Amino acid sequence: MKDSKNNKARGMIKLSSLIKILILIVLAAIIILGSMVTAIVLGIFKKAPVIDPSEYRTQLSETSRIYTNDGKLIETLVSDQFSEFVPYEDIPKNLKNAIVAIEDERFFEHSGVDYKRVVGALVHDLKTRSFDQGASTITMQLAKNLYTSFSKSVVRKITDIYYSYQIEEKLTKEQILEAYLNSAGFSKGTVGVQAAAKTFFNKNVSELDLAECALLAGVTNLPEKYTPYNTQEISEDDDLVNIEIVLLPKSEGSEENSDKIISIAENLNELGQIDNFELIQIKNNLVVPVKAVFNETSQVRQKLVLKRMLDQNLITKEDYENALNEKIDINIGSRKESGISSFYTDVVQKNTIKILMNSGYSKEEATNKLFNGGLKIYTPMDIDMQRTLEQVVSNPKYYYGGFTDKNGIIQPQVASVIIDQKTHQVKALVGGRNVSGGRLLNRALVPRQPGSSIKPISVYLTAFNNGATAGDVYLDSKMPEKLFGHSPKNAGNYYQGWTTVRNLLRQSSNVGAYQVARDISADKEAKANKNSTYSKAYNDEESIKKMIDTLKSIGVSTIVEKEDNPTWNDMDYAPLTLGGMSYGISPFEMAGAFTSLANEGKYANPYVISKIESNTGEIIYQVDPKEEEITTPQNAYILTDMLRDVVRRGTGRNASFPGQDVAGKTGTTTDKKDVWFVGYTPYYTCSVWIGNDKHQKLAFGSTQSAYLWKQIMKAVHEDLDKKEFEEPDGIYTKYVNGRRELFVDGTKPHYLNKLGWYRASEEKRRESKKDKDNNNNNNNDSKKKSSDNNGRKKSHSKSILNNENEE
Repeated sequence: MKDSKNNKARGMIKLSSLIKILILIVLAAIIILGSMVTAIVLGIFKKAPVIDPSEYRTQLSETSRIYTNDGKLIETLVSDQFSEFVPYEDIPKNLKNAIVAIEDERFFEHSGVDYKRVVGALVHDLKTRSFDQGASTITMQLAKNLYTSFSKSVVRKITDIYYSYQIEEKLTKEQILEAYLNSAGFSKGTVGVQAAAKTFFNKNVSELDLAECALLAGVTNLPEKYTPYNTQEISEDDDLVNIEIVLLPKSEGSEENSDKIISIAENLNELGQIDNFELIQIKNNLVVPVKAVFNETSQVRQKLVLKRMLDQNLITKEDYENALNEKIDINIGSRKESGISSFYTDVVQKNTIKILMNSGYSKEEATNKLFNGGLKIYTPMDIDMQRTLEQVVSNPKYYYGGFTDKNGIIQPQVASVIIDQKTHQVKALVGGRNVSGGRLLNRALVPRQPGSSIKPISVYLTAFNNGATAGDVYLDSKMPEKLFGHSPKNAGNYYQGWTTVRNLLRQSSNVGAYQVARDISADKEAKANKNSTYSKAYNDEESIKKMIDTLKSIGVSTIVEKEDNPTWNDMDYAPLTLGGMSYGISPFEMAGAFTSLANEGKYANPYVISKIESNTGEIIYQVDPKEEEITTPQNAYILTDMLRDVVRRGTGRNASFPGQDVAGKTGTTTDKKDVWFVGYTPYYTCSVWIGNDKHQKLAFGSTQSAYLWKQIMKAVHEDLDKKEFEEPDGIYTKYVNGRRELFVDGTKPHYLNKLGWYRASEEKRRESKKDKDNNNNNNNDSKKKSSDNNGRKKSHSKSILNNENEE
């Protein structure tokens, strides 16, 4: 018996020892496992990048926007998402309460992690084996939005918790809620409550009512499921007036829009649902129109949000009932100014990237800053003028002989730029007609050969800076090729004989421009003492260099010099006097160059950006135009007066319109592949280029570009007072060849002896002819000769008329 008791006691001791051992093993395992988990967690904490929650604003991805100087929105620069920051005080109380009620009801009580919710979620996940209860607080979601990622992993969760404590330590609850509401996703590429309000209701978030707040608050849980609207194909039976239209980008390689879709789009355009440029994008297969349809699932979620708000005493029963019964209307907001293309903002974007790169950003960083940095970019665009320019150039009546190329782009194309020459502001710009959307060929920035439109700024401006005058005399006639290696010819073989520089420019004489260019660095005194215009007192290399320097000083950036290309370059008379340049000059730079004449001889780079502000309101760029005197006010005025003659009596007569003083120059390249008119009034300078993208011959000449210029500028000046170009002091008048000519004080015309020889020779010829007629003493013959002379005069006048518009 005793042995039995002893055995039992020994058994109990063994069991007890075993239990103790097991307990020790479990405890050891827990300690080891806990140590391992702690080590892992500490390792995750150590590897987590350092954050500064107080700088949360810099972490928010914000869409940049382009404005006019007076703050009118032109375009929102959306890449893959649309976001706009809104401060805490502008967010409705109902929206704040709705988010807290549905996402984190103990938000104002916990310190970043809601352990009660974590335990509840863990129990739920173990029961269901679904692991779909995240238990993330608003603070943890903010950490995910700003610092981690959207991937589901234990490491990310632990990192979110780590960051949450730091966020709670540095920020107030109001700051946390502000940051969260500006970083949460709301579907359809929208981030933040302001972007969501504009996207779904076309309102500022401050204008949302309770029902709309509850609807938005319900989206954040599963944005694609609870999105306020879905899209459907538009049918011919739909009420096109009352549906909400969404333009979805087409993916590369997708089917082209059908005739049915294009027909519906045309009807939408007629009804004012889409503008002309959106219609063009549809026809060019860049976007497809669909209708927005309210998503009923989002309303189910909205009801849950409202119930939570009621249960938490955040709204009254009456508020609850009213919100439930309210009909939600989806109103798709626009992200750009209607009725204008993106050509102007395309230039703005390019220049913004350049400005940021000049500030030290890499190109990739600058591009990211442009689209996601929340920049406010202010421009000098005049929206009314831009819209006018768009409307005029889109009229097909100005482009007879048109066709559609293999890419579906209508030809010929056009580009035009309008600049306020006094302020150097680019007021309006187009780079094409009947084309729109992203990835455009912006022809306003594409160099094309300028033809004779280059003469005023390359030849005559440089010549005047080197002592030439409007009354200098040259022989406008066919030139002997053997003297110069090549011989420029005038269009239509029309030559004026001995004439002045003013007339050479007025009639766009190629021979005259060539001679004046050669004379820039010639020894004029030595030349005047010789009996031939073709004197050898020239310094061709210096003359060419001076013209190149002049063009560079007025913003021309596409000149090819010998260092760039020893074989094909612009270091010769032909490119600089006739405009047949290697690359050419863009319409943007042509308009800018002519502002130097319109602005009394002063030039500054034209600009499309006045100011750039950061997302916190800091001014990071402010334009400061640096004017340089390119020529004297007197030279500029005389050149302007000569270009006024071009419009009144020369090749540019189609550009004249009543009510304003106009000066300018036509340009036509070989085989009419490019036609230009660049001109100005006392208000604005404008360039117009017309041509085919593939350099085919046009069916018209520069008379048409001058006429289009007139239509643009007549519309732009419609409500402006009449002005005339103001003549500065320091100019005197002298009669040359029977015409009142302008000269700068202290200058005088060169080679007047040539004009005098011409007159003496003419007088001698006339006297000789009169003697012969008198000796014949035959009245009938005299009448016949007079008739013949009249016929020749008429024929000569007709020749001038036929040829004066071709250059």
